[in-house]
Amino acid sequence: MQELHRIFFGEADTATFFFFIEIVFRTVVMYVYTIFLARLVGKGGIGQIGPFEFVLVIAVGSAAGDPMIYPDVALLHGIAAITVVILLHRLTTALLNRHRKLEHRLEGEPLLVVDNGEVCENRLGAGALTRRELFSLLRQAGIRNTGEVEYAWFEASGHLSVFRRKVAAKHGVSTFPGND
Repeated sequence: MQELHRIFFGEADTATFFFFIEIVFRTVVMYVYTIFLARLVGKGGIGQIGPFEFVLVIAVGSAAGDPMIYPDVALLHGIAAITVVILLHRLTTALLNRHRKLEHRLEGEPLLVVDNGEVCENRLGAGALTRRELFSLLRQAGIRNTGEVEYAWFEASGHLSVFRRKVAAKHGVSTFPGND
């Protein structure tokens, strides 16, 4: 019975109510800080998920993993951290749904990277997208030359939305490797 108490509640000094408050505080700080870092990394750095989903995966994975591996981390401490992360994620989602300006600020907005066949060089790098990555995404969309593109938007999710011209323009740059 004493062993079960240690597994669920941890050592005597970590089983207090104040330690649970500390876990909540630490989890909130780490959640906010990780969202900040994910936002700094940019769209390309976290792939096809948004910064909030990225933080959710990292935080839940860490909170779930520690009690599984380290005997000195109580199960209830991990459960408390996961619960706080999920509640913070739900709260953040609700706030973003109500406040569109905050959503655009935190999630990011689409970035116009090709305008009428011309690569918007001054916008590359602003969303963590290089010319080489842009050309790779254009090739993946079946674009051989930027003249085929009316508009291309680098989305907050890291995807490229391409709007083709009905008739390809004579100008443009080949997207083949070596031209990037």
